[in-house]
Amino acid sequence: MLAVLTIVLLAAPLLADETRTQQRETFKAGWSAASRGDQAGAMEALVALGDYPLAPYLEFELIRQRLDSAPERVVEQFLARHREWSFANQLEVNWLRSLARNGNTEALLRHGRRSSDAEVRCHVARADLAAGRTEGLDERAADLWLVGRSQHSACDPLFAWWRRSGNPSQDQGWRRFHLALNQGETNLARYLRRYLSADQRHWADLWLSMQANPKQTLRRARHWDDHEQARLIMQSGLRRVARSEWDQAEELWSLLQGRFDWSDADRQAIDREIALYRAVALEAGAAEAIVNLPEAARDQQMLEWQVRAALAHREWPLVLDAVAAMPLDEQARSRWRYWRARALAEQQRPEAALVFASLATEANYYGFLAAARLAEPFNVCSQDLPADAAVQRRLKRDAEFERAVELHHVGLSHHARVTWTNMTRRLSRDDLRQAALLAAGEGWYDRAINALGNSGDMRAYAWRFPMVERGRVQQSSDRWQVDAALVYGLMRAESAMQPDALSPVGARGLLQLMPATADGVARRNGLPFNGQADLMRPEINIPLGVAHLAELERRYEGDWIHVAAAYNAGANAVARWLSSRPRHDRDIWLETLPFFETRDYVPRVLAFATLYEYQLQRRPEVLVTHVLGDDRPAATAFACAL
Repeated sequence: MLAVLTIVLLAAPLLADETRTQQRETFKAGWSAASRGDQAGAMEALVALGDYPLAPYLEFELIRQRLDSAPERVVEQFLARHREWSFANQLEVNWLRSLARNGNTEALLRHGRRSSDAEVRCHVARADLAAGRTEGLDERAADLWLVGRSQHSACDPLFAWWRRSGNPSQDQGWRRFHLALNQGETNLARYLRRYLSADQRHWADLWLSMQANPKQTLRRARHWDDHEQARLIMQSGLRRVARSEWDQAEELWSLLQGRFDWSDADRQAIDREIALYRAVALEAGAAEAIVNLPEAARDQQMLEWQVRAALAHREWPLVLDAVAAMPLDEQARSRWRYWRARALAEQQRPEAALVFASLATEANYYGFLAAARLAEPFNVCSQDLPADAAVQRRLKRDAEFERAVELHHVGLSHHARVTWTNMTRRLSRDDLRQAALLAAGEGWYDRAINALGNSGDMRAYAWRFPMVERGRVQQSSDRWQVDAALVYGLMRAESAMQPDALSPVGARGLLQLMPATADGVARRNGLPFNGQADLMRPEINIPLGVAHLAELERRYEGDWIHVAAAYNAGANAVARWLSSRPRHDRDIWLETLPFFETRDYVPRVLAFATLYEYQLQRRPEVLVTHVLGDDRPAATAFACAL
């Protein structure tokens, strides 16, 4: 009897797993049917799903596809039951827009008055206008009109009524003109001229001229009348010129500053902008120019560029001056401690060793560099995360947690991440740890990484730096002779090990390849590639990505600082930087890059690659080889010194 009972107890989880697997397949079939417009097939799947946690998502999709004909009561009740679900906000907006399109004004007013969607707000305001409810409508129309972009055409009748009432005022017209220029909407700004007074149109034309041709307009500006608007326009033009040609901005500023009654704040702001872009260009004397600015103008951004400009010309005292002038919390950051130590070491000051030694306790790019310069082991102390069965059981019973995991399994990645984010906001640190373990167990590595970042468990390396697709990575690395640790480091930085990662510009998959890049790599290397959907498949993405890295390695003669920079910013940007930034020290070249994203990205890739060397049980050589180069110390090792 006991033996039979044991078999039954062991079999129960297996039966549950089989049921859940079948439910997932049924859901995916139903979702696919819905996407094809097969309402009958989707309904059949919905009935078969029973109490499966994602059944409401299939119900949502069926409602979404027939919003124009869905009964008001059905949508209202569905939204009321699922107010906190990931689809609710967009479904509600689409429903309210549908009510307006179909002329269902009463329902629109019942449900749409609290909407923040501009199109819905315009439909509601138009309904009030049609019913003669105009109290407060002036203010609502003004609020919708005063934005720096064109609003939906649904707003046009409301705005027409508002204009017939004597609006906009000249002040409102001028405010929107400024908003449009600030958002780069030049055509809208030209349209808005009609709402300006003759005097305002004069200044508006000068603004538009400054936008189109700032240098030519600034040369003419010395003949302008001294007026607050004139000074604002000139200041904006000088900023535009300074971004690309600081010396031209300085010349133009010298023509203008004595001809107008500039306030001290305006003079300081213009001097600051020119000094900033002079430093970005790494011009000789740029660091000294920042030192000579008034103290109020030497904010954190200026001090950072003082460091970079001084590094470019090896002006070590000015590096120390800039770091010492930073707020204490900034001085404590590993980046600025490293450059302080470098400056001290270059001046052969003994305290350099103490700063390097303190920094070498940290497991990051700057800490690893500090350890390498001291020829000491890299300090990596891995943290174990023991499973807590009670907490994990509680999380698994949490409906929102279960829903997030199921969404991940059926491939609804956007909804899965939104649901996970909402759920983890209410978790304690201990709960986040256990959620990370569960996510990793489900193969949802980017959420495990995210949870551990939020819990502060930065030394949980086995989970924060998982060895995903190890066989495929090693096979591709061997074939194209690219270091597997570097492949892993770049993959971790690009996608956080999320196979279906999609960037705003269209890069896809684990190694975030653009479809056009993948197509070229596939043709040159005889690899399979049948369109952008393939890039979400690791078996396609990894070989293509590693082959692409091999091509970049050949182009940059194995220098992974340049390889990673090109992967992030493109070969054209790297060509510009190689011709304009100092190349005598690789760490300095990297720190002086003008593009902040690449300046932070490459150290992150190299630090991650170093931690993957630790995971692969290798000596730490990647960062030392590619950053210190010929000045590298003797090969070192990993150790843990808490």
